[in-house]
Amino acid sequence: MAKKLQHLQTILANLARFAPAAASHATDSVVNKDDALNPPSVGSVSNEHEAKQSARDSRDLEGSDPRFKPQTRSTASPKPVIDPATITTWQDGLRCVTKIAAQNAQFAASIRKMMEDQRRNEMRWYAERQALKQAQANRAKSSQEAQSILRSLSNGGSPANPNDTTPTDTEAELARFDRKIYDAQLHMNFTMTAELKGLGVPFFGTDQSLILDDRGSTAEKGERPKWSPLVSQTQLLGLQRRMVEYLEDLYRD
Repeated sequence: MAKKLQHLQTILANLARFAPAAASHATDSVVNKDDALNPPSVGSVSNEHEAKQSARDSRDLEGSDPRFKPQTRSTASPKPVIDPATITTWQDGLRCVTKIAAQNAQFAASIRKMMEDQRRNEMRWYAERQALKQAQANRAKSSQEAQSILRSLSNGGSPANPNDTTPTDTEAELARFDRKIYDAQLHMNFTMTAELKGLGVPFFGTDQSLILDDRGSTAEKGERPKWSPLVSQTQLLGLQRRMVEYLEDLYRD
């Protein structure tokens, strides 16, 4: 009996020593059994496969389709800016000066100032000429009165007065004054032309290679832009006058 009890205790001790390993093995068996009893569904496996395939297809498509490549923003090339010095047609000149007036806030004020200066100069010149003519008339009247007095004192004689002015002298004096006014007008026109050129107004400061002499000889041949036909000096002066009239009508108070 004692031997059986000792044998039983030995068996229990051996079982106690192997119990953790057996429990772990049992747990693994249970897990494996659960996996076997609950396999992944066909739909979940299929969805996972499709997701991976879709990702691969997307990467392949992005690499082969140029629509999926990074695109640089395309910008329209700006239209070439036309140099006002190359414009010799009215319509292109009108478009150019309209654009300049819209872009330059001081354009209108500059044109009005030139108009005021021109008006003031012309009024001054007119007043000075009228004053000269009045002075000539007064001198002539004074000369006549002096001659009358001298005749009465000389018993009907008409002594010559070296200070008397003849009609020819009067006309020559007026011609000299008109010449001075003409020179002043030329200087004013030169100054205004330079100011209009500085503002970019077409027909003022035109490239000399585009201007013919009035005999029609050409210094340069070949195809030219539509806004740059060759023009004569007379035609250019006509374009300048037309532009000045347009600006005066546009900015007249």
